Order: sequence, then structure tokens, then C-alpha cells
Amino acid sequence: MSSRAALGLILGVEKAVGGGQLGSRALALTGLLGLGACAAISSPQGGPRDKTAPRLISTSPDSAARNVKQQFITLTFSEPIQVKELPKNLLITPQLAPDNPYTLRPDRNSVTLLFKKPLDANTTYSFNFRKAIVDANESLPARYEALSFSTGATLDSGRVRGTVADLLTARPVADALVGLYRVSDTVSVRRGQPYYLTRTDDKGQFSLNFVRAAPYRIYAWVDKNNNNRFDDGEKIAYLPAPLAVSDTTGPRTLRLTLPDRLPPRRTGLENTATVERLRFNEGLRTATLRPLTTTDAAGATPAATLATIQSATQLTEQGRTLLIYKTPQLGDGRYLLSTADSTGNARQDTLTVRFPVPNATGKKPLAAVGTTLEGSPRAVYRQGQLRFRFPVPVRLVAGRAPGTLREDSLRVRPLRVPQDAQLDADRSALTVTLDTRALKYVEVRLDSTAIEAVTGQSLGLRRPVRLALTEQEPTGLLFGVIQTSAKNFDLQLLDEKFQVLRELRSPVGKYRFERLLPGKYRLRVLVDADGDGRWFSGDPLLLRPAEPVVVLPKLIDVRAGFEMEEKLSF
Repeated sequence: MSSRAALGLILGVEKAVGGGQLGSRALALTGLLGLGACAAISSPQGGPRDKTAPRLISTSPDSAARNVKQQFITLTFSEPIQVKELPKNLLITPQLAPDNPYTLRPDRNSVTLLFKKPLDANTTYSFNFRKAIVDANESLPARYEALSFSTGATLDSGRVRGTVADLLTARPVADALVGLYRVSDTVSVRRGQPYYLTRTDDKGQFSLNFVRAAPYRIYAWVDKNNNNRFDDGEKIAYLPAPLAVSDTTGPRTLRLTLPDRLPPRRTGLENTATVERLRFNEGLRTATLRPLTTTDAAGATPAATLATIQSATQLTEQGRTLLIYKTPQLGDGRYLLSTADSTGNARQDTLTVRFPVPNATGKKPLAAVGTTLEGSPRAVYRQGQLRFRFPVPVRLVAGRAPGTLREDSLRVRPLRVPQDAQLDADRSALTVTLDTRALKYVEVRLDSTAIEAVTGQSLGLRRPVRLALTEQEPTGLLFGVIQTSAKNFDLQLLDEKFQVLRELRSPVGKYRFERLLPGKYRLRVLVDADGDGRWFSGDPLLLRPAEPVVVLPKLIDVRAGFEMEEKLSF
């Protein structure tokens, strides 16, 4: 009831009962306001919640109808419904022509789509609203199957079903697009939308029904920008040859990969008085820096100079950041920077390097941090490891021991390279491996004359590190037998988030990962099928398949002092 109508009734009652009867008027007003409130539409208060999803009771046209000529479809449900995110959820196969859009007309218990033009003749259509139709109160998704019918005399019966999973994790991928492109079409997955289109469910499964029997190119991809097309930078799965679709087509597993045809791109630059930091959009496999100016009579830069300049660079953060340190040989100037990613895409750029000199009024640079012992332990296992981390990359002086090991107070011996001490690949950490018979303690002293910072700065190696010995093993061991016919492969040790921790190249018959911190690990194998020395992640032209990947489904729990055995067969 409107407020104007309520006011009219109030005045009428007031006239009937008399202007002086205030109590009667108040009673009438209260009753009428209550009547107006009852006329408003709202969810019922109290009582059990509605847990019954809307049920499809009729469609127009009928499901599996033939010779359909109407320019609309209607779905009617058992209770009031509402439509949510229709463009995201609605899948129409084959897709409507761009000049034939639909108009949505929702009603209380039904939803109608009106088409601007007649549907294509002799075509089987399927309309899947997915999660777009929910009940009006609790937003429970309606229960129904996709509506399929034919505008011709026959109903197509081809079917494609399967699973989409990530190639490197083997995990199913939800809400990925799966599209069929007719071989006769000139459009590609990069330039046009597929003829048939669907999405995977929460388990990564997909199904395309009522498909016209014919050969198709099938793709699955993660559509980041929701344009129903594949774009560079999105993961995609593909088959190298067309798929012949019929009513007996078996299930397919499509594995998403990231074929890369673009070279690395610099995304940021920061510099200080001592270091320049370059950020890239992807991890680099290599980064080479050389000056543009030459120094010898032959017009070439001496090899020793190139090696010294290259030693002042460091790749960090899984190759996404390149650090360039200021050294006596590497200062302000113009350089040629050559970069390459893991798939071999290469790029060369002219780089102007500047190390700004702080002025007197500016902020003073932070004091250089010295060498630290990772984890700051007070005790160490007698066959354990110590890891010294340096503030900048270092070099080991050839022919000299990087330090000494004192065992109790009786014996002092030099650290041997690489048996006792080994520099990490990024040259910023030294790992010391112990195997001592000392009874109480060990003392490690690093030699500042044998370990040199590439920048020439002090590393703070004056004090030795003394640690008590413990009989408790703080790490675990993972090992096992390998049964395979593959000759070339990389065996990777991963953490829970699939980050690579260690890697073995083509171990024969067995593998062994020692001194693992307690935690959960995974194993993955990248098979180098063509033996070219690197795993092939996918073809930018989407013709040649990626090389095989094997992910052990088990999450391995490594505990301190335990030896875990896991067999690998692939």
C-alpha cells in the first residue's frame, strides 16, 4: 500500500470516529501502518532456511527438440529465481554470430533470452547457464541440465570430454576455457573465438555435448582477461594434431603449459652508490654484461676484463633480479646487456649504468652488513653443515684454503675445496661440510685474504665461529631407486609450493638428496626427450607438444634423523 493511500484511509477513519477521539485515531493509524508493512516484499523472518535449490520444470523449446524456428528460449523453475553474472557463466555452443546478440528478460520464476536474428539453420545449439541462475532468497544454484536443441531435422551427437591439469604440478585447473576450432576456419586461438566453448568445473573436468562430427583443433587456456581468446602470457594446452570428434570420442587430458616466444623484458631499475638493481618480468637463465668501449689495439675487450666485469653481476630472486655492483673495473658507463630466459629467448640492450654519489645533505648510505652464519646456531652436528652468507658476491683465490677448521684445541687443518667448503652458484654463500671426531667443539675461521669481495669491500671475517658439537642429526635423507627408459632428464626436489630446491641431471639407477631440513617435499621429473640438454616447455606456434613431465603425487614428509625411501618409475 502506498503512503498516499494510507493517508487517505487515516483521514477517512478520523472523519468517521470524530476529531476528538485521539485514542481511536492512534489505533487506526497503527493498524494501517501495520497493513502497509505487510504489503512489502521481503524474505520471511524466522523459521528454517530454504535449502532446496530451484528445479527446472519446463523449457521452450523442449530439450532435444528439432526444427526449432523461434527466436527465443525460456527456462521456467519451481520457485522464484534471480540471474547473477550471466556473461561470465552463460556458455552458448556454437557461439552466436557477433551481429546476433541476445537480450535477457528475467521474470519471477523464469528467464528468457531473445535473439536479434534467427539462429543458424541446421545447427544444434546448447545453452548452459552454469551458476548464473540461483534462488531469490538463499542464492542456491538451480538444478538443471544444459538446454540443447536443433534448428534442423537432426541433433548432433558428437562429444568431447576430459580433464584440464597444469603440466608442472599435475593439479586440475578449475574454470579454464576449453574450445574447439573447426579445421576449415581461418581464425586461430589467438585471433578468434572458438566455434564450441565450455569451462572446466571445480575438479578440472569438462564436457562438450551435441557437437557436429568433424575434425577440430582443441585448446584449453586460462583466460586472464576474459576475452575468450588466448593471449601471450596465458597458460594453454593443445594437441599437435586435429581431434576427430564423434559420438565415441574418448576422454582427453589437456595439460596447461606456458609456451614463451617473447624475450625477457626489464620492468624496473633502482640504483645506489654501490649497486644497480634491474628487475625482469621472468626468470633469466643467463645475463652477460660487457662494455661498449674497447681497450686493446685489436679493438676487443680483453678476456680478463670481461671476466672481472661479469663477476660483479649476480642473478637473484630466481633470476628475476640482476644486481650490478660497483667495482674498480665496473663504474659509470654504457654497457651491452645480453639476457636469455629458460626457453632460449634472447635479447640485447644498451644499458647506461650510473652509481649516484650521495651529496652532503642527502641520506647517508646504510653501513655495509658483514658476513653472517645462516641460522645463527650455537651447536652443530658433527657431520652437519654451516652456511656463511656474504653481503656481496665473492671470489675464492686460487690455490689458497678459504679458511681453517679447529677441532677442540688439539688439531687445526685447512678447509679443502670442494670437499670441505664450496661456493654456491650465486657466489654469495660458502657451505662448510663437517666430518669431525672432535669431542667438545669446532671452530671455523674464514681467511680474508683467500675470500675476496668483487667490490673490494671488507667482508668482516675477523672473528672465528666456535660451535658446540651435538649428536642429534638436525636433517633428513631422501633416496630411492629409479626405473626408467629415459636417458636424459632432470630430477627436481620441490617444496610444498612447487619451488625448485635442488636438481639432479640424469642420475643412473638411484638418487639421493642429503641434509634436508625437516619439512614436506615433492619430486618432479622433466624428461629431455630429444636430448638437446634442456626441457622443452611448449611451442609458441602450438604445434609441437611440450616434453613429458612426471610429478610424484605423494607429498613426502622428511623428519630429522630419518631416512626416507621413495621409488621412482617413469
